[in-house]
Amino acid sequence: MKAGLDYYRKTFADIDSGEALPVYLLKGEEHFVMEEMAARLTNRFVTEDMRSFNLSVDHGSEIDMKIFISTARSFPFLSDRRVMTIRELERLKGKWKPLVEYCGDPVESTVLILLFATHDDKGRRIKPPRDFAALEKAAQARGKVIKFDRLNDNGLRKWISSRAKRLNFDMDDGAVSSLLNSAGTNLFEISNELDKLGVAFEGGRVTGKDVASVIGSYRMRNVFDMLDNIGKGDSASALMILSGIINSGAERPSVVVYQLIRHFLALLRIKAGQGGGGFRYDKLKDEAGRLKTREVMIWLENLRMTEILMKSTVFPEELLLDSAILHSMKGRLIDQKAGRAGAA
Repeated sequence: MKAGLDYYRKTFADIDSGEALPVYLLKGEEHFVMEEMAARLTNRFVTEDMRSFNLSVDHGSEIDMKIFISTARSFPFLSDRRVMTIRELERLKGKWKPLVEYCGDPVESTVLILLFATHDDKGRRIKPPRDFAALEKAAQARGKVIKFDRLNDNGLRKWISSRAKRLNFDMDDGAVSSLLNSAGTNLFEISNELDKLGVAFEGGRVTGKDVASVIGSYRMRNVFDMLDNIGKGDSASALMILSGIINSGAERPSVVVYQLIRHFLALLRIKAGQGGGGFRYDKLKDEAGRLKTREVMIWLENLRMTEILMKSTVFPEELLLDSAILHSMKGRLIDQKAGRAGAA
């Protein structure tokens, strides 16, 4: 499920106007907005001059839970509150019980901010540990649990326009589309590109051509351009664009495989009758209509095999990806016996 921008505007407004709570559990796959919320909470509850005394940031894979809980139960230094943050909570191993117990009986003078990513950077779901449900229940009872779903297409476009205005420039619809085609839907990457545009066009209005001139043509002719040519059945152009992507360093072959898998999974969902909306959905729906379900499944199987081979053989990743694209566009499966032989 995806969220609209209005959901996040209301969520941030509620945090700004609400009372201080001892536990905030932030969970979801929209990591950029989740980090913004953690920063907003930190700024609200601990002043800049007191951060060296009353602010701590730990990571799930490195935390000493005994020291953390002891600090959380101590009084803040010359202040009403301290803020303690655990990032990458999903990486916490074997230390859940004391954290769950603390969240069930927290100290009011400590604001605990927990960030739990439900999906990794490639969009794959992270299985929560057994004790996470108990932690979530305790956080809901004594504090607040906030969910961070991916922005939908309309929300993403509004977010880009709003972010541009904060950087003192405007973007027309063509510029927003060009930016999405170049940077994809990852808000961290979009934010980086908006910062570049803000430097170049402060106080002005940005068009699609302006986006290309700042971000660079190699970023514009990216995976989305390649997918367009795949949809048209133009394998030569698709492979030429892929070569440009890899040689420019814009993306690694393994990342392109992941993006292709997401693309064809989206087509499969549309063919299964799952709804959607917006410019991106309409474009995908048109492509899904041109493909048979069997053709989509061949793409997904070949990409799955390519992902395995990239991890288990010494063949150049770009050649493996070229082979997957050519096989898939011809409606052929990669020979799995050959793949296993190569791995051996």
